[in-house]
Amino acid sequence: MGAAGTNDPSQSDSAPPTADARHLITVKDTPSSGLGVFATSPIPRATRILSTPLLLSLNGGENPAEILAAVNKLSAADRAAYLALHPFAPPVRKDLVKRHIGKRWEALEQWERDAIGVYDANSFEVGVYDLPSRINHSCIPNVHYEYNPAIERGTFHAVRDIAEGEELFISYINGGSRLKSWRQPKLDMWGFVCQCAACTPDAEGKKREARRKQMFELDQKLARQSVYGNEMTASQALKAATQLAGLQVAEGIANRELRTSYHDAARYCLELGNAKLALLWAEKEYAHEKVCVGDDHPICQAVAARVDLLKDIGAGKAELTKELMECFH
Repeated sequence: MGAAGTNDPSQSDSAPPTADARHLITVKDTPSSGLGVFATSPIPRATRILSTPLLLSLNGGENPAEILAAVNKLSAADRAAYLALHPFAPPVRKDLVKRHIGKRWEALEQWERDAIGVYDANSFEVGVYDLPSRINHSCIPNVHYEYNPAIERGTFHAVRDIAEGEELFISYINGGSRLKSWRQPKLDMWGFVCQCAACTPDAEGKKREARRKQMFELDQKLARQSVYGNEMTASQALKAATQLAGLQVAEGIANRELRTSYHDAARYCLELGNAKLALLWAEKEYAHEKVCVGDDHPICQAVAARVDLLKDIGAGKAELTKELMECFH
């Protein structure tokens, strides 16, 4: 969410012309969420829409003094771009200001409150981007964000086909398998009430909530199995992972949360001694990672290596040992 700014993405972030597909998007007003990013042409699934460096690099951001110091180090142009973004500081921030700076929130200068609020409203864990900060949230996102350390840029990929005129959305939270009662309090940190199809109280929203309840139960079982190993048998875990993947596809969860289900399915196939079926699931995981992060991301390359390993096992060139199994955990 952002205040006034450029609506010509091709002129921002100094991206090489072939680095991404920002020429297919524009920034404009939304009916209820400030500025948003929209497709000006159809955007195919797996398109790298944006590949952009950080405007402000800062990991964590709990200490407001560090935020102000980082903003002060920006060039005049970058600082102006940063302060043009939408600010929102949650109530907890006032306590952090008192603790780290020794001042009441109200005693800060206006630019200081704005600088801290911009960070709180727009940070992506590793810092703040310019254009991507205009992308709004949905619990059913059509775009996936990931920081790529290999190219030192944040990438934003279309996880499904996006129609001309459609708004782009990312998920601000890792909540694809969570209920609305969990998601909305997290989103309160950004100061808005989500109105996406998964959050509306109509018949469709209730249907989605019921599906997410099933997803949550399966997700928690798989999480306990991964940690403790005694929640269920490997066969039951495989069934749970495949069920969760099916529900995620039905719900439209096409970001990396779906990849986790594919990974779990491959893992439990291996525990059952079925390397051939594990390869099929690992290939699905790899294909999905390419969609979400691209094949130049170290995560995707690691999955590709696991796929090659399974192919070698299937061809009799390698044996499935306990050490190799650890690669799939």
